[in-house]
Amino acid sequence: MKITTLLILALIFTLAGCHSNLRDSSPSLLKDGIQLRQNTVAVDAQHAKVIMKASGNTYPVQFSVKRAADPDQRMELLGTVVDSGQGKVFGWIAKLNEVANSATVKRFPQLEAQADADQGFQVSGYSNGTGSGGTYSCGPLKSAFIPERSKVYLVEFQFIGSRCEQHVYDVTQPDQRIPVTSVPAV
Repeated sequence: MKITTLLILALIFTLAGCHSNLRDSSPSLLKDGIQLRQNTVAVDAQHAKVIMKASGNTYPVQFSVKRAADPDQRMELLGTVVDSGQGKVFGWIAKLNEVANSATVKRFPQLEAQADADQGFQVSGYSNGTGSGGTYSCGPLKSAFIPERSKVYLVEFQFIGSRCEQHVYDVTQPDQRIPVTSVPAV
């Protein structure tokens, strides 16, 4: 009986120690406390900035990244974004949505990541859950590209009717959205 109990406990601890194919560096209430906004990233001479956003619906979107030069090649979960409705609803309602989502459930209007220049960078966006029309699922959608030094990129997960798309744009000049050519997955 003792041997069986020990084997069961060993199995439980072994399974509990198993890791998924995803590294999780997303913020949590326990780990990071209350945050009113997501951490920002600066652009410098050796790096690019990648901004991840969702548009077209208020469904949450989970973003993960993979860097070609990273020794651990599992996707890294950065967090969840949600379109607050900025520009579509009254400004104070959008701001209230942003604060409530950011502080409590760690859903931000956008996520930012620093990317090494001239190294492959892959972004995966995924959304699923229950909405007003029932359950939905979209993704994971993956975009891979090679960031250039001192550039700013936008990876936008777009809800378009009952489907979704993900696109990458060079937004170094804020008034321009230049589509970025995809490369094979990192």
